[in-house]
Amino acid sequence: MRAEVAVKTRREKREAGTNSMFPAVETTAATAAAIDNAVPVSRPPFFNQTIIIVLGLLFLLGFGLRLSGISAVGFAEDEINKLDAVRLYERGDITPNAEHPMLLKSLIFVSRAAARTWNERANGARQITEEAALRFPNVLFGALTLVPLYLLTAAFFDRRTGLIAAALWTFGVNAITYNRIAKEDTLLVFFMLFAFFFYLRAKQRSSYEPERKRQFYLWSAVSFGLMLASKYFPHYFGLNMLYHHLVPQRERLPNEPRGRTPAFFYPLVALAFLVANPAVSLPATWRYLLAYSGEKLLTHHGYLMGDTLYVNQMSATPFGGMPIYFYALFLAIKTPLPLLVALAAGLGLIARRFRREPGAAFLLLMFLLWIVPYSLAGAKWPRYTLSLLPFVYMIAAAGVLWLIRRLTPARAQVENLLAPSRVLRVLLLGFFILLPAWAALTSSPHSALYTNLLAAHRAGHYFPHDEFYDDGLREAI
Repeated sequence: MRAEVAVKTRREKREAGTNSMFPAVETTAATAAAIDNAVPVSRPPFFNQTIIIVLGLLFLLGFGLRLSGISAVGFAEDEINKLDAVRLYERGDITPNAEHPMLLKSLIFVSRAAARTWNERANGARQITEEAALRFPNVLFGALTLVPLYLLTAAFFDRRTGLIAAALWTFGVNAITYNRIAKEDTLLVFFMLFAFFFYLRAKQRSSYEPERKRQFYLWSAVSFGLMLASKYFPHYFGLNMLYHHLVPQRERLPNEPRGRTPAFFYPLVALAFLVANPAVSLPATWRYLLAYSGEKLLTHHGYLMGDTLYVNQMSATPFGGMPIYFYALFLAIKTPLPLLVALAAGLGLIARRFRREPGAAFLLLMFLLWIVPYSLAGAKWPRYTLSLLPFVYMIAAAGVLWLIRRLTPARAQVENLLAPSRVLRVLLLGFFILLPAWAALTSSPHSALYTNLLAAHRAGHYFPHDEFYDDGLREAI
């Protein structure tokens, strides 16, 4: 693990603590020498020309996969609710569909306005459909999610691991599936990853760089606020705080101030949340939320899984609702097999390293504290896995690199472009990235129906509600 400063004893660290965030420090000769000598391990920049080109190409490919055939499937019931809400937004009423925050509906409002302007000038063949206008914000932000995913992975590990994680997201059939529907999970993931990244960078900086730390905390707070304005899932905020409470990112210098989260952080989260979601301040919204959370507004109480109809309500937690193996089964049969192999290797890797590597600890904590509580919840929906997928791809990216190192000869100092070892590494990398990409390409535009060889010819059997997602209803009507 790369430590950014010299290691000191626990006694010295305790003696260095104070109650204020950036107190004045008496600079002794020893402290000054320690600061001068505690040069951070050289970290290459997150971006250079090659990385920008690679990420740009990945974005274009991911955007194309998400956009292609976007109108092929008609509106699902959930999307009709969004459309009805946005139509009321156009009349000045921001209270409908109040179980969800406003940010996605606000973006759809803008997207539909832009589509109307375009359609006034375009001929019939180039008209933008209602389905495309409604889904476009998620298509765009879903493709862009590779940026914060790359940054977070590179900050914990290295740029190579970050690029692989970004590629897995770009071509991930499940990520593509849920980026193509008008639900809040895509925006949640986008802002969650940025919030995690900026908070991590703040913790990785020395307290002797207060302005830089403040900047990272500021951007993290805004991102967390927008995350909450995307979907009412505050537990990701808590998981981030729990992780950083348990796992220090760097060793402090002697007499270095404690790098506590600044006082402005929490009010700024609330401010960003309120600005992006003003409907939460209305009494009507709270009345609706209370009724909704009390399960008084449910119209669907069951979920057909396989040949069994289960109760699908939170009040049935933990063992009276959906099977606890719901999400494990989803990952097992909906994930391309090369990615499953990489995920298994990555899980073994982080399980061995979590005590000494912050990145491994982060992934293990996030994975376990997702899969266990979500599996115990009485209500389950496959689209919720979208917030798990970034951690799945990060773990798999670490597993890919570990497998490549184990299965190929050590890299020579001077290596011919067509050296067998280099060709083998490229082929292995292609196996883990291009085969999932092919699965995404061949399953489009009905990517929700994808299953791997473990459930061949069982598409639409285990998760029919979300695999079909009202596909074909428009044509039937």
